[in-house]
Amino acid sequence: MAELVLGVGSSHSPMVTMDGADWLEWGQRDRKHPMLYTLDGVHVTYEQRLATVGDTKVALAEPEVTRAGAERVQAAVAAVRQAITAARPDVVVIVGDDQDEQLMADNLPPFLVYWGDTIDNGAIENFDELPPLAQHYLPGYKETDGRRTYRVASDLARHVLAVAADEGFDVAASRRLPREEEGMGHAFAFPLRRLIEGDVPIVPVMVNTYNPPAQPRAGRCAAFGVMLRRAIESWPAAQRVVVLASGGLSHFLVEEELDRSVLAALERNDLAAVTAMPEATFTAGTSEIKNWITVAAACADRRFEVLDYVPGYRTPAATGTGLAFALWR
Repeated sequence: MAELVLGVGSSHSPMVTMDGADWLEWGQRDRKHPMLYTLDGVHVTYEQRLATVGDTKVALAEPEVTRAGAERVQAAVAAVRQAITAARPDVVVIVGDDQDEQLMADNLPPFLVYWGDTIDNGAIENFDELPPLAQHYLPGYKETDGRRTYRVASDLARHVLAVAADEGFDVAASRRLPREEEGMGHAFAFPLRRLIEGDVPIVPVMVNTYNPPAQPRAGRCAAFGVMLRRAIESWPAAQRVVVLASGGLSHFLVEEELDRSVLAALERNDLAAVTAMPEATFTAGTSEIKNWITVAAACADRRFEVLDYVPGYRTPAATGTGLAFALWR
């Protein structure tokens, strides 16, 4: 039988691929960001948010602070990569969301398991002509030397789909990407580009955390994670499996108190405290916490260890991303 050997949680923000100066430059676009939502699900403008936080966050968006934060993030990414390599996985199951990359308005299932034999990642076009900021972050997601094909553990993917059906989950299945020319979404490309060494097959599990109206609730994500664990451990192949949550935590407004409360709940194995949060909490990018909920439920008997949490402020209005990196050992 297969064995779940490690759980991983990792942010995948462009900030993870940038230096501190880039964080501040990236923040310039936040002044017109269309997806700034408070924890009660209310949309605000940059100016409204700035008026709310006042001067309390100004010092957190200074060059020396962002430089130190970016260095900590790179150290955490290296630690995650080292942990995955040390686990010697035969398969990595990646739990991530999609942001109008493959799942569009014509098809938005709450859960989807990709079961093709391979999956492609797109290449960066005209790299030398791109502005420096794009040259810094795009290699974290896209290929720099031409389109690349990655292996998929299709046998495990089909087994997950079968167990899901047996347990009452009506999960969508896809053998090819709807928009093949675009390649896989960033939530899946980032781990392959930055976290997973070698030619390790993956199983992409898409959770529609982001786009209404078919977003699975937090409790349903937890139940899905429990099912995912049973599926892995009932897979008859003698394989070592890592499960990885891609994304999070709060964004595009950094909600440091929320992030720390989520991480603290996971440390004390109190997943109920996270799933009991109001649905409005999981809006826009902050919804990616549901990917962590899914993996946390799959790793409920494991010790949760936060490698680092960096509140990635990039403007005085506290826009940015709560950057978190953790393991379930």
